[in-house]
Amino acid sequence: MKNRFTARRNRVVLAVMAAVATHATQAAHAQDQDLPDAAAVIARYQEAVGGVQALAGYSSMRAVGELAMPAQGLSASMQTFAARPNRSAMIISIDGFGEIRTGVVGDTAWSMNPMEGPRLLQGAELTQTVEESAFESSLRPSAMISSATTVERTTLAGRPCLKVRLEWQSGRESFDCYSEETGLLVGTTAVQETNMGRIEAVTLLDDYRDFGGLRTPTRITIQTMGVEQIITIREVAFNDVDDDAFALPSQIRALIR
Repeated sequence: MKNRFTARRNRVVLAVMAAVATHATQAAHAQDQDLPDAAAVIARYQEAVGGVQALAGYSSMRAVGELAMPAQGLSASMQTFAARPNRSAMIISIDGFGEIRTGVVGDTAWSMNPMEGPRLLQGAELTQTVEESAFESSLRPSAMISSATTVERTTLAGRPCLKVRLEWQSGRESFDCYSEETGLLVGTTAVQETNMGRIEAVTLLDDYRDFGGLRTPTRITIQTMGVEQIITIREVAFNDVDDDAFALPSQIRALIR
């Protein structure tokens, strides 16, 4: 027992030392490249998409589009809804398969599909989903970020960008890449917490268009586990979402009870 405890303690110490060393290396590399401060990079991005004030004028948002997985020959219609302070819902309808539905209401996150049935998210998956579903999370508000560091100049999917390491208030880590030319977010890299475990995911953002004074990516490509998903947004509307959009399905209410 003592040996197991000692070994576990040593692993924790080594992990902490490795994290500190990695952060120090990134900071030194950033200094060598004369990189802009991360706060300035994020502030420029916020202005590039329309400014924090523009989003502050809205209480809800609805987006309509399609999801495709070309290699699998799959296509589906998709609707997403979001509202302050922390409510979201998504419905993906696939012909011959049915609906994939997910949602967040406060600190409760859930999913439901024909293969898994209804499920309440737990642990790290719950924490990440709730955090990412916050109405203003896409703008990287300082209240949600505990630290941000510009790491390097690099490329993502062939596009030059500034790589910024984010540590969120929950403790999770992600990396953003911002275009130096436009200030817009090119993409993100992060570990996704799922019921199948932790999965590395790359999200690429393209074709920004103006909806209600906010520039929004209308082509979102998600690459994970060798699978590519492409989301195409056709319509974005603000302040026209009914509370019914966030209603918990009866199957989810039963799990909560």
